[in-house]
Amino acid sequence: SRIDEIWPRRKLAMGFSRFLGRITMPFRVFSSSSGPRAILTRKVNSDVDLFKDERDKSTRAELKGAVSVRESGVDLRRVPRHVAVIMDGNRRYGKAKYGNATRGHWDGSKTLIEFAKWCIAEGVQVLTVYAFSTENWDRDPSEVSALMSIFCKYCDELRVEAIKQGIQIHVLSTDDTRIPQEVMSGINQMVMETKRCNKFTMNICLSYGGRGEITNACRLIAKDVKEGNLDIDGVDEQALERRMLTGHCCDPDIIIRTSGEERLSNFLLWQAAYSEFFFLKKQWPELQKDDLIGVIRTYARGRKRRYGK
Repeated sequence: SRIDEIWPRRKLAMGFSRFLGRITMPFRVFSSSSGPRAILTRKVNSDVDLFKDERDKSTRAELKGAVSVRESGVDLRRVPRHVAVIMDGNRRYGKAKYGNATRGHWDGSKTLIEFAKWCIAEGVQVLTVYAFSTENWDRDPSEVSALMSIFCKYCDELRVEAIKQGIQIHVLSTDDTRIPQEVMSGINQMVMETKRCNKFTMNICLSYGGRGEITNACRLIAKDVKEGNLDIDGVDEQALERRMLTGHCCDPDIIIRTSGEERLSNFLLWQAAYSEFFFLKKQWPELQKDDLIGVIRTYARGRKRRYGK
């Protein structure tokens, strides 16, 4: 179940490439040398010109102006309800375009907002994205700090846009002890202020691992059995599923991975049992709406899910 470089790139009416080039934000670096929650403020390489507070208002105005309309032509009954994405290739994109991996991560974060709008326009109900895995903590400390800094700032941008678009946000984490306090504060505010939104659901997997999620669910079951809240005969798939982080939504119909890699990388291992897989060669920040439309059309017209029957 693989498609390579489907459908040519589409030029967004708003001139998205010009928009990406103008995005700026302040840069805060989280130092791992003095503990995972310690925060140091400094400027990083050539990112200084990219990240400036005074341009946030302009960024939000352009995001608000980017309107997406339904284009796939697929019967809504055939549109996938839940799309999951492994947003791979940010580093390679940043190094190739800017000579700087960090800028690729920031471009990728802006692609997420657009991708969510495309999903809403096409009738998708749930989007789950793999933002940062538990294994990613083992990367170079400077890159981890940069990623946490971007996410800290991005929480505010995403919160504002999610409220406008009616997006309810859930942040799924199997180990939140390593997430810096400032990022956690942004997450909590974002989740709290979007909890009444009901047009669309977005799950952001941050410090997440599929094996860890299953392990944590098993611990909860063991605890309930030990405390007499669950009979041993009541331990079944449904009992485990109710204790998974995705208990509020259905399993993904589609899992997309960008950058040409063809593996799950510890993402939604339980939930992916009957998902359809699409592997795209484009790096995540390069994705255009035509790519999503191609996936939806292929899923609706060419994939038959029999669930073993």
